[in-house]
Amino acid sequence: MSFSFPYLKYALGNLTKKTSCDMYPLKKKEVAPGYRGAIAYDPNKCVNCGMCMKVCSPGAITRTEVEKDGGKEITYRFDWTSCTFCGMCHDFCDEKAITMTDHYEMVGNAEDLVTVATYFKKTPAGKLTVSDDCVFCGLCAKNCPESAITVDRANKSWTVDEEKCVKCGKCISKCPKKALAFAKPQVKCGDDCVFCGLCAKNCPEEAITVDRPNKSWSVDPEKCVLCGKCVSKCPKKTLCI
Repeated sequence: MSFSFPYLKYALGNLTKKTSCDMYPLKKKEVAPGYRGAIAYDPNKCVNCGMCMKVCSPGAITRTEVEKDGGKEITYRFDWTSCTFCGMCHDFCDEKAITMTDHYEMVGNAEDLVTVATYFKKTPAGKLTVSDDCVFCGLCAKNCPESAITVDRANKSWTVDEEKCVKCGKCISKCPKKALAFAKPQVKCGDDCVFCGLCAKNCPEEAITVDRPNKSWSVDPEKCVLCGKCVSKCPKKTLCI
């Protein structure tokens, strides 16, 4: 009986030749320029606008928020097992909090194939307000991720839906006239004021000054705690917050 090994001489010959294969994982492969690998997320840059979630087709990005004193504890989770690595989240993130790395070794358990980060965001004091410098260009509305702002250029009106507003601040950063701000609510006095001084007398922080001879009224916003006692004591009901 005879045995034939037709490929034996080729096998033996190849032992002395240089391999034409990439010796991975012994030798790491360099990725091509522009390669879109695993997602990196910097919570220190994030403003919680949520735009990344809106543009993510497979829904690979999720967010959880926990109310805390003075703000929210926000966690973003990027699931690599659902991600298509299209880079849309990176492209739409104005703050550059999301980047596509050159990391391509994505093998492991489901809990290993995620990017997760948590940060605390203080809630800005006051509501979003617009000053007289507004030119009604509409850039704030165009850049609002929650469509909370309405601008009527024809009638020169500006409104914000407080229920929708997430106070991300994107509208403020995009305003060319710097007319938008989160303003702390203040006590205001109307034209019906008779300068009786009861508001000042009942203010626990002595934040109100009334000059009866000169018929002037002022409030120190740094001292005012918005308790509302002045409003309740005003006989003309001209004070409001």
